[in-house]
Amino acid sequence: MGKASVLLGTFARVLLTLAMLLVPSLLSANGFDIYEQSAKAVGLGGAVVAQADDPSAIFFNPAGIVQLEGTQVSVGACPIIPTMKFRSDGNPVMGTAPGQTWKTEDNTWVIPNAYFTHQVNKNVSVGVGTFSHFGLGVEWPYDFEGRYSPGANKTVLKTTSVSPVIAVKPTERVSFGLGPYIQYLDLSLRNQALIGLPIPPLTAGSNIAQTVETELKGTNWAWGYNLGLRVKLSEALAFGVSYLSETRQHITDGTQTVTSSATGQRVLRQDFSATMVLPAKLRMGLAWKSNGWTVEGAAEWTEWSSYSVLRADFADGTFLESEKKWRNVWMYRIGIQYRLNKYLDLRAAFLYDESPIPVDLVDPLVPSGDRPVACLGFGLHFGDTTIDVGYNHVWDQNRTWNNASGDVKVGPFPVTRVTGRFRDASADLFAVNLTYKF
Repeated sequence: MGKASVLLGTFARVLLTLAMLLVPSLLSANGFDIYEQSAKAVGLGGAVVAQADDPSAIFFNPAGIVQLEGTQVSVGACPIIPTMKFRSDGNPVMGTAPGQTWKTEDNTWVIPNAYFTHQVNKNVSVGVGTFSHFGLGVEWPYDFEGRYSPGANKTVLKTTSVSPVIAVKPTERVSFGLGPYIQYLDLSLRNQALIGLPIPPLTAGSNIAQTVETELKGTNWAWGYNLGLRVKLSEALAFGVSYLSETRQHITDGTQTVTSSATGQRVLRQDFSATMVLPAKLRMGLAWKSNGWTVEGAAEWTEWSSYSVLRADFADGTFLESEKKWRNVWMYRIGIQYRLNKYLDLRAAFLYDESPIPVDLVDPLVPSGDRPVACLGFGLHFGDTTIDVGYNHVWDQNRTWNNASGDVKVGPFPVTRVTGRFRDASADLFAVNLTYKF
């Protein structure tokens, strides 16, 4: 009864943690795809698909949890501190000079995670995890030149997923894992809009009578599935592959609120519906372990082509449509760990993340280019307790903005186009996880 009581109490505490984390939290800025689902993975640049040897394997490769002894609980968070600037080409209609620059607001966004695993016997394990593998948070100043672009003042996309999995080891060298996952989406987009013919220049506040603040908000639940396979090729070499399916988020009860910039009074509130497809992900990794060293090379493919258009259909018969047509891309990772002694693991990694965004579809929400990322981390072991710490620095490629998403319109009629360059984008990520084995 004692062991059963401990297990039941542990499971109850984990469920409480999961329930708390289901309250959406702010996620990664200047990014849409989030791999920072544990501090160990952050220190290894996400090159953990073949290792899959801690509870975060529920996300990276569920086949790996069959390696984990007893009952294990891991809880962590990853704060992200991003920055980015926009340098205008100059626009007399907008009242801006060439070289005028805006910087995103200073924000720290936090990604939570929690995992629970239990070894039923030497060949079967079960687990449940919560993670946020897609998210976006970007906030530009109120007077930002691109403030009339949809969502340009502030956009927050938050997802929280819960995935129960089972892993089975039919032979000593092969294991597989699978399970569903349910995903909660919370989306908010805020920007300014013109409702009357402006009087140039369109400096912030100079045309306040012709300006409104518009905000779209919507939530939804969807589901997908989580698959993984791990093969021990030899005592030193392991291969892993996993697949996280797409989710189709159908927002049916979204709301649009329009407020007068001059009076602050609400002038319109109506419902809208929209569909957003969050893409599937395929990961592969090959890990080598020998004499305290672990080296893993990994690659991840994301099916961004499924994210082809964002469209909101309003109750009054109008609609807002934003073409995406992003490209399928790869992320490449190499991670190295050295076990210095039984107490300390040292980690370093490098990854390269291709941008899915064509040059003619860059916008203020996600102007990301190709991203090199440098990673460091360590793990501390104290008996049944492990503390993992990770750090990443992300460099982002400069991107030119000169396309239809920068058009300033009154209704369907363009007034001018904002052009310039998104530059000096970077982010610092810090992650910590506490893992306990019962």
